[in-house]
Amino acid sequence: MKKFLTNRVFLNTVVLTLYTFGMEMYVRFLMASSFNDFSVVRILLSSFIISFLWSYIFHFTHKVVHRIFNIIYIVAVSIYMFVEFNLYNYIGFFMGIANADQGTKVTSYIMDMLHATKILYWVLLIIPIIFIVYYIVVDRKIHKNRIPRKFTLPQRIYIEAVTLIAIIGLSGLYYYTVRNDKFQSELQTEKNYYLWLFPENSNLTANNFGVLMYLFCDIKSQIMGIDSDYILKLQLADLPQVEQKEDIEKLPVDKRRIIDDTAWKTLQENTSDENFKALNTYFMNRNITQKNDMTGIFKGKNLIIILMESVDEIAILNKEDFPTLYKLYHDGISFKNNFSPRNNCSTGNNEFTVLTSLFTINNTCTANAYAVKYKFPEASYNIFKNAGYATNGFHDYTQQYYYRNRIHPNLGADKFYGVTDLGMTYNEVYEEWPSDKVMFQQAKDKYMNNDKFFSYFAAVTTHQTYNVPSEWGDAYSSRWANTNYSTNLKRYLSKMTELDNAMAELLSQLEKEGKLEDTVIAMFGDHFPYGLSDKDINTYLEANNAGYKISRNSTTEKNVDRTPMLIYNSALEAPVEVTQYTTIIDLLPTLLNMFDMDYDPRLYLGTDVFSETHVSRAYFADGSWQDDRGFYYTPGNKMTYLDGATPYSDAELRAINSEIATRQRMSGSAIRSNYFNYLGEGLQKYAPPKVEPTTEEVEPTTEAAE
Repeated sequence: MKKFLTNRVFLNTVVLTLYTFGMEMYVRFLMASSFNDFSVVRILLSSFIISFLWSYIFHFTHKVVHRIFNIIYIVAVSIYMFVEFNLYNYIGFFMGIANADQGTKVTSYIMDMLHATKILYWVLLIIPIIFIVYYIVVDRKIHKNRIPRKFTLPQRIYIEAVTLIAIIGLSGLYYYTVRNDKFQSELQTEKNYYLWLFPENSNLTANNFGVLMYLFCDIKSQIMGIDSDYILKLQLADLPQVEQKEDIEKLPVDKRRIIDDTAWKTLQENTSDENFKALNTYFMNRNITQKNDMTGIFKGKNLIIILMESVDEIAILNKEDFPTLYKLYHDGISFKNNFSPRNNCSTGNNEFTVLTSLFTINNTCTANAYAVKYKFPEASYNIFKNAGYATNGFHDYTQQYYYRNRIHPNLGADKFYGVTDLGMTYNEVYEEWPSDKVMFQQAKDKYMNNDKFFSYFAAVTTHQTYNVPSEWGDAYSSRWANTNYSTNLKRYLSKMTELDNAMAELLSQLEKEGKLEDTVIAMFGDHFPYGLSDKDINTYLEANNAGYKISRNSTTEKNVDRTPMLIYNSALEAPVEVTQYTTIIDLLPTLLNMFDMDYDPRLYLGTDVFSETHVSRAYFADGSWQDDRGFYYTPGNKMTYLDGATPYSDAELRAINSEIATRQRMSGSAIRSNYFNYLGEGLQKYAPPKVEPTTEEVEPTTEAAE
């Protein structure tokens, strides 16, 4: 028995299993995931298989070499888990291989990320020290004077064969738990098998399989070329369509939006690609949101959309701190329960979402990967261009992070202006960012002289970092000298002041040009200020009576992703408060309806918030959601209800989860396959010929002549 317990393969398997499983469970603890479901058993099984296989492979080497490789394994796993979990803590998602290129561009974030690292997270680097000491001291002592047992060749072959059979058998058992739906929650938004094949939802995959197996699944899908289109083919027979339909017959004629699908049906008949056929079926059968009392209230006006970098609701709480932003929000159309879902590439992906009303692909910087090469006829630029607007995009920085000089023209912009196109100076040092006020000054003559214009601005002054001195971080920080705010928070508020000044500059320009009443300004925050700690943000929220606090990766609410979204026009008769739950994906279809544009609502995966069929619910990138009843945390399949809220039945939860998963899946497949370009060209090809109105003169009747 003693010989068996001290056998190199057996003992090493036990030790590495304890280490691997312990690390996985600690990450699970940090994620606040459940320990009472089958995922824990599956992670234990995978930890054992990995450890068994590793121990078996290296038992052929000398015991010193084996020991060295065990230490390498422990160090590599600990660093990987530490980095991945800190990325999860920082941006809300585990990083995937498909987004690794973006990760290399933000190495300057490391200090900010470590600044946000809590003491408990450092344990991920302490646990391995215990096991490294074990291999240096204990394992060395156990095997120091041990003489390896001699086996005959048949015995050796038998032992190796049994070991391999055991590994293969355990792997088969593991795979069975992946394929069989009995080993997953009934409320789960994505089947385990689909996550195993293509772990696009990294948070859900890490929760169900563990961080190491998420890495394995990610590598496997990249090597085998498995993507969302492959998964879609497996799901064609069972695509739920859960949408509330308006009864058109009950609507007044002037409120009906009727779209002729003749060309689309012809395109479908002439399409052989199964993915395109499935996408056609899905989008064609979606609800056509009808017109409402807000339809056309901005018809013919200009539009400016502004992305506010790293801006959460700090921007709109205090009139004295940020008077212009406060005015735009509280005197315009304000969205009181709005969220900007974080993902692996929040600024670029959320910008893409606002311009297209599509869910981006979780494990990819969607704009950089797809908008640089594909066309999107339904994007906002194209819709306004088709209506006779001049369309331009502006950003006061370079293409270092996002290839906007290619992305925006592909989305329909007549011209995109970067920092050098605007004649602005900039500093390549990460801590310094240009002035948004100067951006508006330099951009004015490039768009405002047009009769009708749609302009998009991506602001940048408020970008992190806040833990080092900078021009705009220090310019106005003395305004908060007599507060208990941290230095980092004061620098952020100083940068916010320059953004507020930029908005005052824009309003002044429009007023001087006589275009203020004829211009609509829509604004949204791309994500909360990553560079501030939860404590910093909560200090300001509490001091300004926000009514809530944030916790970066809470499993019971998503207040950290609350961001201001507003639509302002000086000619509005009275402010409008939208209390329904929304996300930035709803902004574009809402604007298109208010401008009474020629568009098909079915191609936008957000909805016009003023339509009868808008569902008051905020959707997040990992499939979680929040509404007026509470918050559903997808990785843990857990619903946390607000006080006094009516609980959902399991059937209702399954329906909601299924609908969200389907929308996200179809959006990802459409983006990857260049579906919208195919659809745009197809509708144009099969469009029925236009019937020109007759111009024949009618002979006047005798009575009329008289």
